[in-house]
Amino acid sequence: MCCTGYPLLILRLLLLLLPILLLAVWAETRDYYDLLGVSREATTREIRRAFKQLALTMHPDKNPGDPSAHEKFLQVNRAYEVLKDEDLRKKYDKYGEKGLDEQQGGRYESWNYYRYDFGIYDDDLEIITLDSGDFEAAVDSGEIWFINFYFPRCSHCHQLAPTWRRMARVQCTV
Repeated sequence: MCCTGYPLLILRLLLLLLPILLLAVWAETRDYYDLLGVSREATTREIRRAFKQLALTMHPDKNPGDPSAHEKFLQVNRAYEVLKDEDLRKKYDKYGEKGLDEQQGGRYESWNYYRYDFGIYDDDLEIITLDSGDFEAAVDSGEIWFINFYFPRCSHCHQLAPTWRRMARVQCTV
């Protein structure tokens, strides 16, 4: 007589725990595009810009009171490392997280690294920052390109940036 309510109790417990389990699984397999707040059609430049904004606010150095800041930042960093790399992004799009090598990513730098280690011209819509794949395509396009090589942490490069912008604009009008 006391055992007749037992299956009903187990069923209620399962129904109570199922949403919690589903939420935990969903949190573990969060989509990299969602983590960065970009669409699946986002360009490398848009992905980089989104990560830069998140890195400046989510870095554990900026959130010392949040015990989960380290883990959250690792997830965002992993998403950026995968989506910025053309080959890894294709694997991720095709197979999801399971298609990626487990040894990739997982490390991050200090907050200042993310503050200064981005392109001088990233926010300039008239200037295109090329990665190696974009550079190859530009060379093969037959168009004339003005290419400026620089190091993001070079103060001299930062001082010359306005001059190069003006020169690029003059070249575009010729």
